[in-house]
Amino acid sequence: MVECNCLFFYSTGLQTVIFQKRRGAMQRTKKHSSIPREYPLPRLYTSVSTKEESLKVEADWHDYYELIYFQEGSFQLYLNLKEINIEEECLFLIPKGCVHRLYATSEKAVEHSLCFRLEDFCFSEEDILEQGFFRELRKEEHFFPKEISLSHLGFLEMVQGFSEIYKLFHQHGKKESSVSSSNSYRLERLADHMMVKGGLLQLFAIMEGMGMISERRLVEEEKQVLFIKNSIEYIREHYAEKIYIRDLANLCQLNEQYFTRFFGNNVGISPLEYINRYRVEKAVEILSGGEDKVLDVAKATGFHNQGNFIKIFKSIMGETPHQYRKRLE
Repeated sequence: MVECNCLFFYSTGLQTVIFQKRRGAMQRTKKHSSIPREYPLPRLYTSVSTKEESLKVEADWHDYYELIYFQEGSFQLYLNLKEINIEEECLFLIPKGCVHRLYATSEKAVEHSLCFRLEDFCFSEEDILEQGFFRELRKEEHFFPKEISLSHLGFLEMVQGFSEIYKLFHQHGKKESSVSSSNSYRLERLADHMMVKGGLLQLFAIMEGMGMISERRLVEEEKQVLFIKNSIEYIREHYAEKIYIRDLANLCQLNEQYFTRFFGNNVGISPLEYINRYRVEKAVEILSGGEDKVLDVAKATGFHNQGNFIKIFKSIMGETPHQYRKRLE
């Protein structure tokens, strides 16, 4: 059985996971692509941070929920504008659309995340579950709790329920190996999908029965969160073009100096570093799937100087574009 002292639910889009070498070696990047609406959910991700490689999830968000189980070790989680230090096992629920990032802060750290869509639990208008529970959650008038720890009634029941879902994925799910010590599992049999959805309904029932569901609370930080989302979306849409920090600042109606500080405090890296990382991520995709010249790859990803492209690529990936491509051959 999986044991835990803390679970995290969060909803956010494209998610980039980096296993960062602790002693200055290269960073390996794993991309949890934003799961298309037609893609079968739920899905389980498992990651293990070690002394050599540390889990790092860059700032992002998506339109489905993620139930994260922190099994072992310490983590630093950022939800919208708030920093949360995780020192023991716990459960956490993060609303969809919530900007988040996550770092492992101990030499050994283990976490599992279960992705699911609330829309997959659709009932008829006459159904009491639809009228009294799911409709309010989908309309974002009611919210799941953000944290469920040992001090909460129902914690042990939640842990037991998650453990059963975890076992289903590991016993019957298809393992899809990924970068480093992180793996994903997906279900193929209809019966397994039904069992997992039944397990999630059980978790919902525990939260409802224990009074963990709360009404929506509007906070001023929502506007600031929107600034981060808009600037990141702009970078992703225009990465192949010249991007000026002043344009990002204007998008958020902030002056350039304040925007740079605001972005860095909430995303963890400067706007320029985020732009470079995203461009390199796109360059890796091109290098992995074709024979384009390095100069063409540089131009296609917003680097209009080949020398600068090679320098930035190496600083992030630990090797030049040529070396990366040769290693794949």
